[in-house]
Parts: sequence; C-alpha cells; structure tokens
Amino acid sequence: MQEGDNVRDVLNQALNALNSKVDKSHYFDLHDESLVTHGIPGNFPSNKEGMKSYYKEVWQAFPDANFNFEHIIVEGGEAACMFSMTGTQKGEFLGIPPSNKQLSVDGMAFFRFKDYKITERWELMDVVSAAKQLDVRQQLSAVRNAILEYGEVQANMDLKEKINRLFGAHLS
Repeated sequence: MQEGDNVRDVLNQALNALNSKVDKSHYFDLHDESLVTHGIPGNFPSNKEGMKSYYKEVWQAFPDANFNFEHIIVEGGEAACMFSMTGTQKGEFLGIPPSNKQLSVDGMAFFRFKDYKITERWELMDVVSAAKQLDVRQQLSAVRNAILEYGEVQANMDLKEKINRLFGAHLS
C-alpha cells in the first residue's frame, strides 16, 4: 500500500467518525498530539485541545450534523478536500443562539500527515453563506463575536464595551 492510500484511508476514517451516531471521539484519535490548527475560530486554541472543544461545540449546536468530503487530492503526506456540512442548529454556536434552522455550508480543508496521523490542518468555511441562512439577529451576533475575537479588541476593555453597546441594542 502506498502512502497516498494510507492518507486516503485516514480521511475515510475521519469522515466515518464525524458522521458517527454513536461515538465521534475516534475523530480526535486520528490527530497527533502535536496538532497545529489554522482556521478554527480564534477563541479556541490552535492545538488538539482547541480542535476538540470546537468540534464538540459544533456537535452540540448541530446534533444532526452530517459531513461529506469531495474532491480529495492526496500527494505524499498531504491532502486537500472540499467538504460540506449540513445540520439543524439546536444549540448555541459561537455565541449565536439556537435558531432551529437547517444549515448547509461548504468549505475546504488541507491536512499534513506524519505516521498516518494529522499533524497540521487548515480549514476554510463559507461563513457568509452560513450567516445568510440564519436570521438577522444571529447574523449580527456572529459579526459581533467575530469582531470581539480580534486580539486588539480583547486587549482593550473600553473598545470591547463600545462594541457590545453598539450591537446590544440590536441583539436585545
């Protein structure tokens, strides 16, 4: 078996774990302890624990989440794929209150492997499309939360309070 086949096998295991109705934790086993993440929201650490927290929040907010990988390209110890996720928002997600709305979002993921474990990953998601599928209040909440995640805003309490006041009237 060639390295590309093993990488493709790990991605198939990842997809099966993401869509498991019983235990999704195997998904995390496919990632090395030294994992570095890119593209997961800034309020989560860019390591394996941060990725675990992020995906647990995704699964709690979208308990019926279903993932699909398309156009998988493997070269040596690296892979890229397009993905889609569908689900119904039943819980809070990144500060956005539950909407009970169906969401369908596309994205791209890039992976680097070592010893058939994911050691680095980049994730890009069509967040504008996702925001459009939610109502205006949730869109404003998403924009506010994205602004508040910038390091400069987090370090400046006065600016943080002004942003919260600006959005507060529209989110109450």
